[in-house]
Amino acid sequence: GGTFLGPPMDSKGGEKKSGYVGWEYDHGHIAMTYTALATLATLGDDLSRIDKQSILEGIKGLQRDDGSFQCISVGSEHDMRFLYCACAISSMLHNWSAINIPAATSYITSCKSYDGAFALIPGQEGHGGSTFCAVASLKLMGQLEHVLIRDRTWFWSLVRWCVARQVKGMQGRPNKNEDTCYSYWIGGALSLLLQANASFENNSCNSNNNDGEQQSVSDHLLDLPSLKEYVLSCQTDMGGFSKTFGAAPDL
Repeated sequence: GGTFLGPPMDSKGGEKKSGYVGWEYDHGHIAMTYTALATLATLGDDLSRIDKQSILEGIKGLQRDDGSFQCISVGSEHDMRFLYCACAISSMLHNWSAINIPAATSYITSCKSYDGAFALIPGQEGHGGSTFCAVASLKLMGQLEHVLIRDRTWFWSLVRWCVARQVKGMQGRPNKNEDTCYSYWIGGALSLLLQANASFENNSCNSNNNDGEQQSVSDHLLDLPSLKEYVLSCQTDMGGFSKTFGAAPDL
């Protein structure tokens, strides 16, 4: 098994037919911790049975000097996905002691692409998934207005980039095919940006006696009927939705 799943084990931690002997103590994975907590929260669990302090100590040990997070403690890839997982976990546990917020914020800004979007790591191309992770992380840390909304040039560049990703459905990067998942990633990032911008503009108008910036964001930046039509066209006869029209369903 890869680090994304952990080693294969039977229920008793013994030897499987493949000859693999499972480990009694396996390392945690930040993405699996995030999905486990999110699943419990969705099911209405109050998380009272969770060893929160151990989770927070584990998360703290995964943050690197550049502010990013690796996914496991023994050395691994590190990028925007895992920084978002750390922020989401901290938010669900209502405890931010495990994250160096200034360092995490600095890492996010270092991943800005030339077109205003966010890459997984510094110097790469902007991408819909990493852009959502960056914007959502800034929102959860309370840094979105400070970093993005007050920088009007960057803000409008990112909004423009998100809107330009619509073909009929949404694409994750320029010149790529549509994919149903980016309806969530791009749509979610755009929603967070517009909500934060509306709050910022309202506060600016109130504090400046309406002398501040009055440009508002339209509620109709995307062609929603076409987007809905594309997503529904990816529904399969066997149930579920595929990533593209005609493909097999994908969780």
